[in-house]
Amino acid sequence: MVRTIRSVRTPIAALVLAALAAACAAATPTPAPTPTPTPPYGLPPLVLPADEAPHDFSTEWWYFNVHLWSEDGRRYTLHDVVFQIQELGSSRTLYVRQAGFADVSAGTHATAERVRSEPEPLSEQAGVFRAGFGDLFISAQDGRRYRLVGEVGATAYDLTLLATTEPLLHHDDGLVDFKEAGITYYYSRPRLDVSGTVTPAGGTAVAVSGLGWMDRQWGNFQPVAIGWDWASVQLDDGTDLMLTRVFDAGGVTVESYATLRQGDGPARLLSVGEFTFAPAGPTWTSERTGTSYATIWRVAVPGAVDELTLEPLVGGNEFVSAARGLVYWEAGVEVRASDGRVVGQGFVELNWPLGATP
Repeated sequence: MVRTIRSVRTPIAALVLAALAAACAAATPTPAPTPTPTPPYGLPPLVLPADEAPHDFSTEWWYFNVHLWSEDGRRYTLHDVVFQIQELGSSRTLYVRQAGFADVSAGTHATAERVRSEPEPLSEQAGVFRAGFGDLFISAQDGRRYRLVGEVGATAYDLTLLATTEPLLHHDDGLVDFKEAGITYYYSRPRLDVSGTVTPAGGTAVAVSGLGWMDRQWGNFQPVAIGWDWASVQLDDGTDLMLTRVFDAGGVTVESYATLRQGDGPARLLSVGEFTFAPAGPTWTSERTGTSYATIWRVAVPGAVDELTLEPLVGGNEFVSAARGLVYWEAGVEVRASDGRVVGQGFVELNWPLGATP
């Protein structure tokens, strides 16, 4: 069963939920599974590309963010994510897809949320995933190829994404301990070449291309209240950076770390004190929820990445989920050096308590 929850047009609002599915044409040799070192938690190691498929865990998701440019000079951003959720006390599995599409040139943003229910989790072959919502779907195949077919408001998109670098395994082995919230598998595909079409409201399809990022997480998360700050950064020099802070209901930091990779170099785990990720500027307050979000962020890695400023491309990026009861901020950002030059792009996601202020 597919049920459309909402399609909202606002001056800006954003968040992504995306799924993966088998699609893509040209056959390429499937890479041999690559296990990571045996983790210290008594859990099996992460194995790619097999672990791109669904798992028998309480929660998992496939998340994408994308920066797009059209042949006619317009710029867009997209976040698209699918959650797989096993309901407590039930054999039913829910698939929730959330997407936000911004027309940067017009300064507008629309969001959409859809829900699909199944009696059992999807059974897929190793490394392959597909979540369909009517004619719309997200798919993944062989750890390198993805496809997003969706609609947000009156805008439609059909995008193919191809990974061009090795995955980033966070915390070295791809397992992160969130303390009382549980342990999660977590890795990213930080460089995805994107091509496809965008069909604006009342218009014809236009060719687009750009750069994408994919996040994968799954685990048996505990029902505790946590919030987080998160950012993905893609610099023009080939540097990729993920930063996050997870905090409890009282605002106490539970986990804070970053993962850095410069060009073809190895991934580097950064602990507290080895990087800066902090709000630095005006806030935006939601009339709908009363929550104030920091809109500009400063990022730096001493000795590796000079201070950067992350600025939203459009304003007011709050996403309110009817299906999951989540409210958070998700914004495509421009990345600027200290001299004002644009040196990359990224996304910022903030999940703060309702009514909170920084």
